[in-house]
Amino acid sequence: MEIRELGLEQTEEIKRLTVEIFSKEPWNDMWTDTQLHAYVLELIGNRNSLSFGLYQGSALIGMALGRIRSWYEGTEYWIDEFGIASEMQCRGAGTKFLTELEYLLKGRGVKHIVLLTERSVPAYRFYLKNGFSEQQKTVFFVKAIG
Repeated sequence: MEIRELGLEQTEEIKRLTVEIFSKEPWNDMWTDTQLHAYVLELIGNRNSLSFGLYQGSALIGMALGRIRSWYEGTEYWIDEFGIASEMQCRGAGTKFLTELEYLLKGRGVKHIVLLTERSVPAYRFYLKNGFSEQQKTVFFVKAIG
C-alpha cells in the first residue's frame, strides 16, 4: 500500500470511493452526481486543500480529504472525509493509513489533526483506538434554515 497526495486529477476516483463507502450503512448518503462532484471539488480544489489517497497498486482504497488551517497553537489538518473501501475495513488499512498520514503531516509542520464524526458509528471507536480524543468542551451546532 502506498499513500499519494490527491488533486483535481483524481476527482472521479474520489467520487467512486465516496459512493462505495458512504452510500452504505451506517451513513446511507444519497448523492446525485452533480452534488457529489461539487462537494469533492470544494474539498480538493481550494488553496488550503490537502488530501491523500491510500492506493493498493493502481486502486484508490482509502482517502483523507482535508484542509490546512492556521491556528494560534500551530498548523492544523482538518479531515473533512476519511474512508477506507468496504472490503479493506477491519483489516488494518485504516490504522496504517492514519499512522502514515500522521508521519507525513508532522513532516509538514502540522501540530494537530482535527475531525468530526458521530458517536453512533463504528468510526467513533476507530478514532479513539487510533489516539484521537473527544473534546468535551466543544459543541457542534446546526440550524436548519431551508
